[in-house]
Amino acid sequence: MKIVICGKHDLAGNLALNRLVNILAPRHEVHVVLSDLVLKAERQNPLAGLLLKHERDLPVANLYPWLDSMFPRGSHAAFQTPAGLAATHGVQVELWGCPRTPQAVEAMLRLAPDLILSCRYDYILPEEMLRIPRLGAYGLHPGQLPQIRGLCGPFQAMRMRHERSGCTLFHIDPEIDNGAIVDIGWTEIDYSRCLLWNFVQTYFAGTETFRRHLPTLEAGQLLPGSLQDKSAQRYFCYPTEAEFDRFLADDGNLVDQQDYLDLLSLYLPHGRQDALMPELERMVTAARG
Repeated sequence: MKIVICGKHDLAGNLALNRLVNILAPRHEVHVVLSDLVLKAERQNPLAGLLLKHERDLPVANLYPWLDSMFPRGSHAAFQTPAGLAATHGVQVELWGCPRTPQAVEAMLRLAPDLILSCRYDYILPEEMLRIPRLGAYGLHPGQLPQIRGLCGPFQAMRMRHERSGCTLFHIDPEIDNGAIVDIGWTEIDYSRCLLWNFVQTYFAGTETFRRHLPTLEAGQLLPGSLQDKSAQRYFCYPTEAEFDRFLADDGNLVDQQDYLDLLSLYLPHGRQDALMPELERMVTAARG
């Protein structure tokens, strides 16, 4: 199959992208389209800014360039930068802007994918793109649909003290988080860990769910889905400063340094035991300020 993965140029997006490329690239033609949109709400208050700094700014500005300088042809680590993925798997990785332009639609037409998979992508795909793949367009939403639509689903699940966080595999339609549900991948929430760590585990649960359903797509069949219960739908905007404050007051943690280093160490060939780990720690400490 020809598969286009639409992802996000940040830490959670890249870690999930690695899982998907590892699943698909050995036997399919994969093209990666990344987005890099920062919402105004993500910089509106210090706590949102703290999360964004670790989700996006530090990886994009510091971690990935450093890794690419250390491993210009990729490495044997389980996870790679975008450039590392291109080097080790031979996939093409491009950073696109808004897909709702004639140029973007034409670019997708030229790619002519059999399947589109959106995972942490910033934009709603236009109908012209959704009609292209013969096997459909699917999304991995980091929240249980239809109960947790919108932004920052794992935050909402932790705020409501759920036992587990779900990543929903669903058919993309022109509305936000609205298409038929294929399946939900679940992960137990570890409240001893920070939000960002649990966010990544939620996406990993989604990629494993996609893996389970891949044979159906490989057999040339669309994935069956169930329509969402409209009465159960609830949409969440990006958390406000007051919501972040309440989360912290309830003993929540947005970013824990050790959890963060655990995630970043996935990019080193020997993880936490790698000889480059002290240098990575120094880089993170300097970038955190």
